[in-house]
Amino acid sequence: MFQQYVNKGLLLGLSTGLVVTIFDGLFMLTANTYAPSSYPILLIVFNTVFWAAFGGVSGFFLWLFMRNRENLLEKEQFLWVLFFLVPFALVYGLMGRLFIPLSRYVNASSPVYDHHLSFVWVLLILLFFIAATRRVAGEKVSPVSFIPEVIAIALLFQFCSNIVHIQTISTDFFNYLNSTILKMELVQYLNSVYIAGTVVIVGLYCILFYTTGFLRKGRLSLKTYSVVGLVFTVTLMCLAGFYGWNHIRYAKQGFFLRAADKHGKANKIPQVIVIVLDTVRADHLSLYSGTHGLTEHLDQFSKDALVFESCITTSSWTLPSHASLFTGLYPTEHGSRSQLDPQNKWFHNFPPPAPLSREYVTLAEIFKQNDYQTAAVISNYAALQKGFNLDQGFQMYDTTSSIGVIYSLMPFRPIVHLFCHLTNVLPKYILPYRTADEMTTLSLRHIDRLQSGPFFLFLNFNDAHDPYRPPRPFTTYYADTAFPQLYRFKKKALSFLNREDKASLDAFLMSQYDGEIAYLDDQLGTFFSRLKRMGLYDSSLIVITSDHGELFGEHGLYYHRTPLYQGVVNVPLIIKFPFSKRVGSEKLMISLADLFPTILSICDLPIPGNISGKAFGKGALPIISELYNYGIGEHRALFDGEYKYMRYQQQRAPELYDLRNDLMEKDNLVHLLPDVTREMEALLSKWEEAHTQKFKTSVESEGSLSREIWEGLKALGYIQ
Repeated sequence: MFQQYVNKGLLLGLSTGLVVTIFDGLFMLTANTYAPSSYPILLIVFNTVFWAAFGGVSGFFLWLFMRNRENLLEKEQFLWVLFFLVPFALVYGLMGRLFIPLSRYVNASSPVYDHHLSFVWVLLILLFFIAATRRVAGEKVSPVSFIPEVIAIALLFQFCSNIVHIQTISTDFFNYLNSTILKMELVQYLNSVYIAGTVVIVGLYCILFYTTGFLRKGRLSLKTYSVVGLVFTVTLMCLAGFYGWNHIRYAKQGFFLRAADKHGKANKIPQVIVIVLDTVRADHLSLYSGTHGLTEHLDQFSKDALVFESCITTSSWTLPSHASLFTGLYPTEHGSRSQLDPQNKWFHNFPPPAPLSREYVTLAEIFKQNDYQTAAVISNYAALQKGFNLDQGFQMYDTTSSIGVIYSLMPFRPIVHLFCHLTNVLPKYILPYRTADEMTTLSLRHIDRLQSGPFFLFLNFNDAHDPYRPPRPFTTYYADTAFPQLYRFKKKALSFLNREDKASLDAFLMSQYDGEIAYLDDQLGTFFSRLKRMGLYDSSLIVITSDHGELFGEHGLYYHRTPLYQGVVNVPLIIKFPFSKRVGSEKLMISLADLFPTILSICDLPIPGNISGKAFGKGALPIISELYNYGIGEHRALFDGEYKYMRYQQQRAPELYDLRNDLMEKDNLVHLLPDVTREMEALLSKWEEAHTQKFKTSVESEGSLSREIWEGLKALGYIQ
């Protein structure tokens, strides 16, 4: 009896897991997402193991209940509903909606559309089924008997919760979304779709219920195994179809370039690769006196390159920094930054970012004009998406998000994502961006197609960005974190009890950040090795830098898009010349805006005359970094010699630091050195008079920035 119930439970769970896998696989059809080949494998393995185990446990408890109750044998069908189907509905519905924040920034998923009304529809399905099974007493349950109910439950939870995010519908109405609320006509439209969809699902269930009665009868038999085998085959076919469509759509969007023309124009440097390690501060790389051995591959790479000891980014967040890299201009000049118009407050008072004007000539455009193929593969899909116009000049501009984005954005999602979050196993499947291993694979695939001709390839790796979820074994950079998720939950509990130890939390966050950098370094090692095997490493110009850094409690601040302290503005810059013609260390301070003319000068390409950047930073002083924020207004940091001067438009007093003797910026010298302060203020005012916006941006109103942009920024924590 025991073995019979457990075996039935296992097969019930197995068939349930296969059906659930089909509907979980539908998420691979979500627009602008990239699903690696491991994702469908993970889905079917996790769902079959999880639900088979769930069914086995249900069978065990049913056996315990049935012992010494032979009078209940004739009600076996009804009892399986109570011991398996009802718990399945509760577990699937609750765990699919359970959202545990990834960090203090990425702390909320999208709201459920129907306010959990789907639980009522599922309850009605269960009540109907219970009433029907009570009338068929005496029949033994078949291990595949609940397939119609599982289909109905999965459809109800996914459809009723995610209706706003169902892409086949959402592409038609996203443009009708207001900045903060849904327009009334859209609400009416969605309500109509919701009612119609629910009726269709219930109707489909009724049809399945009355046409598949044969599934509810019989013991374990050849017929049962045949049905399970058929469901398994259908599941594999569906997963293959969903995965195939995901990659066919990826190719149709132009994310696979044709092979380069072998007879193209001969260029001085045939391959130019620019790599931005998003959110990586310089002092955490071992070659910049960071943790010894943390970045061994970058250390080795730097021996073939020119290392700039002091590179200052133009802003403390992604969009304006990249716009400066691409144009050779400061944020106040190119205008692609946060807008501080009080009449144009965007979501949750976040200053609306402005797209880059099409009037500017970008780095990619110059390479394209000189017969280079131009391609970009970008992990930070939100801040660098096409809506911000940074794609100018790129023949291929890939900002696809990871399939993990559904964890942060979808109200209802596959349980496997929650499992990855709780265990930190394969954390890539809870992260909205493509991780370094996926980026490396895709980048090398593009290079393989491009290498027959000259090309300019831009890569953005986003792994060091919050929420710091390095994969194993890179999670072990802190002694107490063999299981980092347990440590995170412990800190959450202590925070709830107001017993949080700030110092240990800061150390933990920094350890996971270092783990991400070590993971990045490991993947860069793979990238360099492959370039060498392809015979491209020596002849290539390879530039490695970052757009900004990160703070871990310095000055009471965390993350980035913060005031312009060294932790967020001092970034690495390593340039490997073809055949390592220049190596060593460069002490001259350089701005990220100087990288634009520097790359063009190395490649012997024309440099526009109306830019602020200077090749190799020569004659570039003073160097400026900028931030525009509602709280502090226009905020700038000026670097001149050993001094750094920071001025805020509101709320905060000016700051002056001697970086030669106070790199941690602990001693504000404004009152101790008033003459220097006045000189720096005068220099900054003179700079502001000489540097103004050159072209109007294309932003006209808050509505000109799409809901898609908002969702992407929210998933990466830019918007609360």
